[in-house]
Amino acid sequence: MAVQHLAYHIRAEYLDLPIDWGQIFKKQGNLIVEIGFGNGEFLLRKAKEQPFDLFVGFETSLTSLVKIQKRLFAEGIDNVRVCLVDGRFGLREFFNDLTVSTVYMNFPCPWPKKSHQSRRFTVAGFADTLVAVLKLGGIFSMTSDVLWYVEDMRNVLLETGCFEQRLFQTNKQIVVGTRYERKWINEGRETYTLVMEKIKHKTIDRLTWGEQDMPHVHLKDAKEEKIPFLSDQVFKSPKGVFVVKGVYKKQSEEEYLLRIVSNEENFQQRYFISIRKEKDGWLVKLDPDAFAYRTPVVKYSVQKIAEVIST
Repeated sequence: MAVQHLAYHIRAEYLDLPIDWGQIFKKQGNLIVEIGFGNGEFLLRKAKEQPFDLFVGFETSLTSLVKIQKRLFAEGIDNVRVCLVDGRFGLREFFNDLTVSTVYMNFPCPWPKKSHQSRRFTVAGFADTLVAVLKLGGIFSMTSDVLWYVEDMRNVLLETGCFEQRLFQTNKQIVVGTRYERKWINEGRETYTLVMEKIKHKTIDRLTWGEQDMPHVHLKDAKEEKIPFLSDQVFKSPKGVFVVKGVYKKQSEEEYLLRIVSNEENFQQRYFISIRKEKDGWLVKLDPDAFAYRTPVVKYSVQKIAEVIST
């Protein structure tokens, strides 16, 4: 089981995007997505209730990812796959237009502080993603204990002109079935459910579609003395920003590793760039062990580092 139960995890960094979900599941069916599946109770229940549908869950917690895979394997459920990535990014990049039947979001963090508002699902971008990937007649369902968050989500979706409200209700009993919800209802508190139907389609641009080759630059010469001073430098592009968080030199060979943190459209990645001396010059490339999506800022970071050390 130590190996088999991990087969539910989709490593999209190594796949051509958008993902061919029929190939992943080895069958066809309605695609249903849950963003932030937590302990997996809702996703598991839905998958068992709807065995002919295909479920994709997004989560950023490694612990949650491991736990749900163990349960999926133990219960013999084969119509669920899970991804360890921000659901906003995954929903936009992993799915083609007009392919998703339903998107569920249960008790997302509302990020109430003003300084954290860019992390909310109500900021620009997420609604446009729903407009693109949902089928006509497709459903977005959100349940939360924070009324203003649900109201904001409704307003943002209505402003697109592509959704109609199908349900907005106050719940005094369990509707989702998660441990968090049971605790909340048992304390006599209310939750709120929003259901919106897509009635009009619009497409969006994606960050990762197209060329997925490993970014690299060959240099005839490089100013090696500049490399250590790259640490803590911030570089901005029209698409986003990246920071060199550290510079490390391998003792046994002429190679440096730069630890990078990038951010574009509120999607953060951490990876390494390799600068290696070769017979005919220097090679700057994304480290092969770096688990990074080839976004515009990731590609830009390789090009920019090469530019800086060659001038």
